[in-house]
Amino acid sequence: MKFTENSRLGDVLTEHYQILLLLSRFGISLGFGDKTVKAVCADNGVDCKTFLAVCNYVASGDSSLYHNVDIESMVRFLRLAHKYYLEFLLPELRTKLVSIVGSLPDSMFSALVIKLFDSYKEEVRKHLAYEDKVLFGYIQRLLDGEEDLPALSLASFIRQHDNIDTQLFELKNAMIRYFPAGENLREVNQVLYDIFAFEEDLKSHCEIEGDLFIPAVVELEKMRRG
Repeated sequence: MKFTENSRLGDVLTEHYQILLLLSRFGISLGFGDKTVKAVCADNGVDCKTFLAVCNYVASGDSSLYHNVDIESMVRFLRLAHKYYLEFLLPELRTKLVSIVGSLPDSMFSALVIKLFDSYKEEVRKHLAYEDKVLFGYIQRLLDGEEDLPALSLASFIRQHDNIDTQLFELKNAMIRYFPAGENLREVNQVLYDIFAFEEDLKSHCEIEGDLFIPAVVELEKMRRG
């Protein structure tokens, strides 16, 4: 069953904890009691239809509500997700990695792990910077009704999602196969789990862009260009 504006947000989170990660990206804090989705969105100035489209997509993979997406609301949501990745999550992962490999006797392995992570982090940074500047800039110009606006290849943008995870695969492979036996077992497993969780979160983020956001932008393009 789809979540609706009359669903209690607490119930939504209980059923699908993955949606918890979305709250801060919509600017919603916990502590909303038994309020409905509609009431919580109203309290926080969030477009309810956009919030529901994203929640239902994350919960069930249902992208049919893309036509309900408010473009400006989605851009704000995506920008906050980018800020979370670049300013909090990736730096935190790097700190954890440095902590567990810094004392290893094999300095070459330690250097390799950090190099792979930093290469991956830079690829993610460049991709998100492209979205923030080029893609979102293009969309804002569409929203402003700018005439004679050169078309942006949205299909090419989607393909870029496939090119940012090579270094992360190599990092996970190196740690799983070659991390020195008996060294910081619990800490290593935890940071690996965190890396996998981040990868899953970023994949979901990219899928939201590809299956909800871009189709909504395509509709906007058609409307603006007649």
